[in-house]
Amino acid sequence: MEDVKRELVFVPAPALGHMASTIELTNRLLSTTHPHHRISITILIVNFPYTDNNFNSYFQSLPSIFPNIRFIILPPVDPPPLPAHVAIETLVSLYGPKWTPQLKNALTQLTESAPTRLTGLVIDFLFTDFIDVATQLGVPTFLNYTTNAAMLGLILHLPTLDANYPKTTEFTELAIPSFANSVPPTVLPTPLLKKSDDSYKWYVHHCGRLRELKGILVNTFPDLERHAIESFSGAPKVYAVGPIVDVEGKGQLRPVGRGEQERIMRWLDRQPEESVVLVCFGSMAGLSGVELREIAAGVEASGYRFLWSLRKAPRFSGDGKVVEEDPMEGLPEGFEGRVEGGGGDGVWVGGAGGGVGAQGNWGVCESLRVELDIGEFVVWGANSNLAYVRGAAVECVLFG
Repeated sequence: MEDVKRELVFVPAPALGHMASTIELTNRLLSTTHPHHRISITILIVNFPYTDNNFNSYFQSLPSIFPNIRFIILPPVDPPPLPAHVAIETLVSLYGPKWTPQLKNALTQLTESAPTRLTGLVIDFLFTDFIDVATQLGVPTFLNYTTNAAMLGLILHLPTLDANYPKTTEFTELAIPSFANSVPPTVLPTPLLKKSDDSYKWYVHHCGRLRELKGILVNTFPDLERHAIESFSGAPKVYAVGPIVDVEGKGQLRPVGRGEQERIMRWLDRQPEESVVLVCFGSMAGLSGVELREIAAGVEASGYRFLWSLRKAPRFSGDGKVVEEDPMEGLPEGFEGRVEGGGGDGVWVGGAGGGVGAQGNWGVCESLRVELDIGEFVVWGANSNLAYVRGAAVECVLFG
């Protein structure tokens, strides 16, 4: 009998959080699978024009860091016509059809590579157009959902909300099966707040295709989101595979250098235990000028020490490139000076009042791990990463 190795192919979004989570998940699959069930894993990386040199270097370095995983970087594609101001959800969705032929070619080559049998395609949420390619090749498609079960329940329920609610629902409480309590529409992720926006339409498009999946992997666990997990029924089957945490940090991008990370760690080490508030919204999130000023006013007025991973909302040019802006320019006048113990180096300001990280999320996120105890809290993640988690409290614990 021919010894056939089963091949799983993952296609994550080209963003740090998605990539690191996918790599950690695939490492776990490889390390926990019985040797008798021979599997190999390939990660296909789409070539996105907004990725800068740091990301490109990061992608190129992955094969040497993770030799047990095969990485294939797809060639660049011609950009689709883009509006002047485009949200990230719209940008990724418009590129989907451009990547489809490349994906089909890569999968076809893998299926022809004996003795390997392609047994599954695992995609990111905004890549549902890839389901068609897998179906043509007779391969089941799974979703690797990197947020949480509550948000997963929301997007599974979105087609129902879209059909049953009018354009304006500001005064309506929404009952969402994965949420323990009803919520007002104003707390939904930004792309879901206005039906006339392209980002909302793309969300509905992708959500409408989720029922075609063979299964969904979500980075959570029952002790954290029992209500949300128990709310799922029918197809597709949902698998809680968390917590997926890159404890060693091997899958992380480090563009700021070891020096800044050590500076942040030294400042944190000087603070009393459980005294620092971490303000961090993920690698793709950004704040508008109004949001920036409101958060600055809030953390300053709170009197608590804080560590802020600061990033302004990205703007995209007509060719899809990110237009970077200095995040420090959006802070209220005199804010840095009013924070006690100013560091004076323009990267972060530490002291009794807190700290400001101005180099994005990398230096902070690679230095912190989130551990959860039973309690009650609601977490709002910027840029569509809503995290309603009832019945937990967050403690940030340093490691490494």
